[in-house]
Amino acid sequence: MKKIFLIVVLCILVCGCVDINKSSIDKILTDSLNSELKFYNTSRNGYKYYIPKGVKTLEKNDYNELLSDGTYKYYMYVDVLSYYNKVSFDYIKKTNVYYSNVLKNDDKFGYLEIKKMKNEKYLIEIMYNYAKIEVMVEESDINKTIANAISILSSVEYNDTILENLLGNNKLSFSNEEYNIFETAETESNYLNYVEKYDNYENDNNHDNDFIN
Repeated sequence: MKKIFLIVVLCILVCGCVDINKSSIDKILTDSLNSELKFYNTSRNGYKYYIPKGVKTLEKNDYNELLSDGTYKYYMYVDVLSYYNKVSFDYIKKTNVYYSNVLKNDDKFGYLEIKKMKNEKYLIEIMYNYAKIEVMVEESDINKTIANAISILSSVEYNDTILENLLGNNKLSFSNEEYNIFETAETESNYLNYVEKYDNYENDNNHDNDFIN
């Protein structure tokens, strides 16, 4: 019964009367970051998170994932090493891009930066809670994509016990080529290289819609 209630509540939130395309980016971010509702339907090695309805996992490679909403591909990287070491970061807002802002809620922090690229599409980079998503979209889909991305990132919950076991005992190794979530992409090719690297999948691995405690 509890699970059914949670699903009903979630459906109301996702499919409500508010037209997300008429909302401002600031409102979308504020509503997501300040929400006290916590849902999880995807479990990984050392963390769990929520994948919104309509989004699915295409490929997972260590702490890199390729997600899709049916139109766009989202490159996601979870930086468990920075989380474990509690690395701090101060993002400086930019005035020469489409959108730039600092994200912060309690002890969680990050940024959202949107750049208009040469192909007339927009590169969205959202880093929050030691995880980052990058996705290239048409201007008309910016709000919807941000809502999906921040919903995922704000739901990430780390398992300190598992990470202590993995990282404290050096059971995970990280190369010098690990993706730096604190840096924004300077060119469109940076994003495309990340996606292409993890875009060779054989099967669509749909996530389990059951909620994880």
